[in-house]
Amino acid sequence: MKHFGLSPTKAVLAALTCTLALGTPASFAADTVKIGFTGPLSGSLSLLGQGVRDGLETYVKYINDQGGVNGHKLELIAEDDGYEPMRTLAAVKKLAEQNNVVAMVTPVGTPNVAAMISYAQERKLPILAPYAFSHTLTTPTKSHVFTTLPEVRVQANVLGKYLVDELKHKKIATIYQNDDFGQDAVAGLEARLQQSNVPLTKLPFDRGTTNFSGVVAQAKQSGAEDVVFLGIPRDAALIMKEAKKMGWAPQFSGHSALGDPQTFALAGKNLVEGAIAVAVMEPLDSQKPEVAEFLAHQKQYMSRTTPTTYSMHGYNAGRVFAEALKNIEGEVTSDKIVEQLNKINNLNTGLMGPITFTPEQHAGSQSVAFMEAKDGKWVIVTDWVKAD
Repeated sequence: MKHFGLSPTKAVLAALTCTLALGTPASFAADTVKIGFTGPLSGSLSLLGQGVRDGLETYVKYINDQGGVNGHKLELIAEDDGYEPMRTLAAVKKLAEQNNVVAMVTPVGTPNVAAMISYAQERKLPILAPYAFSHTLTTPTKSHVFTTLPEVRVQANVLGKYLVDELKHKKIATIYQNDDFGQDAVAGLEARLQQSNVPLTKLPFDRGTTNFSGVVAQAKQSGAEDVVFLGIPRDAALIMKEAKKMGWAPQFSGHSALGDPQTFALAGKNLVEGAIAVAVMEPLDSQKPEVAEFLAHQKQYMSRTTPTTYSMHGYNAGRVFAEALKNIEGEVTSDKIVEQLNKINNLNTGLMGPITFTPEQHAGSQSVAFMEAKDGKWVIVTDWVKAD
């Protein structure tokens, strides 16, 4: 390493200082860019929170190994919120006011992100690529909130079109998580089915439910050909098992969470076989080189963790943040990050559909594909389709 204008002794000290800075995040140099993360790192949804964090941390370690972005190293500071919105807000305030992060990158949970928006808007703290799917995050457009995952209302709307137009289904039931997320999804699904005069049987369940016998029995009694599931993979697995107990084998379909590999582990590949899921990210066994690169990086930098679609999203979020950061000259500020995010146009990370932001539109991706469960794997069976 060359140190221009330094004596040999000072050069050695500088090199030692640099080594220590790289080895200990707390001692990073002043030009380090701090980013914050919140999510359920403990509790029943820890698999989700840890997965997203692991992917983001993978990208941070990888890009720092490459020398950083435009001369800046990244430092990730993660806070556990247990999926409790009030803890989320407290964590964001700590990250902003004590840790001086310049952005929140891929915080987890629709209600959790909703809890931080007012504070982030007032403080002008960007929220980028949350693992959340509600249209309320970007409708109306909020100056400091940028999403990359197609909203669940969009996913459900496009899924409804696919079930009716491609699979020719005429009777559909949905078993959905009864909260803002699930209600948002059902609104998109129902709006699309109404266009084709296809009735929808709506069967809600409370988050944390473990007994699905009642809603599954009602879905069966409705004569539904297809059960659209809107919730987390654990609940999808319980519903599939309950249907099997009743000797009922409808077509199962659902939004992107259904298409996580853990659905096979939780339900068994035979029960999942033939299910249809919306793809918002490439599947883990995709042959695309960008997916192979992601998997290799997580194995290299986070060897004790397991790649999931959650971690792929976290990794992708880091990639999008770096895209904005690379064009910032001088001191990195939240205002400059927002300015550069608004200029991202048709960014193709290879891990999902293209991403575009404008000052008027902060829902960055409107493209999905469809996957089918085949022999224990999710296989994309359509091209990427942009929502109407």
